[in-house]
Amino acid sequence: MAFLPALIAARDPGCAAWLDAALASPPLPGTPAFMRVFAAAGRRLRDAPPPGGDEVPALMALGIATPALWSGPRLLRAALLAAAVEAAGGEAPAGLTSAFRTSDTEERATILQALMLLPDPARFTALAADACRSSVQPVFEAIAGDNGFPAAHLAEPVFNQMVLKAVFTGMPLARIVGLAERTTPALRRMAGDFRSERRAAGRVVPADLDLLLDAPSLDGIPTP
Repeated sequence: MAFLPALIAARDPGCAAWLDAALASPPLPGTPAFMRVFAAAGRRLRDAPPPGGDEVPALMALGIATPALWSGPRLLRAALLAAAVEAAGGEAPAGLTSAFRTSDTEERATILQALMLLPDPARFTALAADACRSSVQPVFEAIAGDNGFPAAHLAEPVFNQMVLKAVFTGMPLARIVGLAERTTPALRRMAGDFRSERRAAGRVVPADLDLLLDAPSLDGIPTP
């Protein structure tokens, strides 16, 4: 993906040269060589400005929901990821899963946020579903929040559980990209059951449930 290296070059020509050298023979995801260069990328471009101007709609067109939140290191790591995944071909899902499991929290967040930029992103639904079960909040929020991948590729049961987990953990539902389009009768019933359980136990009902339950019902089924 040429656009990401161009963003790097616009911020730091020296870093662009480093990236070119790293991509001359892209290390495959999950290999020690990849993990070394992926870690090193996090120490570069730390003072670079986030995407702005024409860069924002261009990144949004590629599937990045909130480009203004992307740091320089995240842009650099995404460029490395895209090249490594392309080079890996059919081995990419296994390799990326290995990289994810051996990464630190910030690296994992970058992998999840960059899924939409990878060749044939639907191949990585198993990795995304696993991230939805993470007990590490920044990792969970990296897949659930400000990320177009779940709405585009996750199956309904996985997506619905992700939404309910966001409520449980306090992540604002407004951060879930495509929530309105993916809200189904099943999701509304699950949210209604959760609200009823909280009320019956005398516990506070998260205000974010209003996004799912206080809008006019699309299925004719009243919510509890």
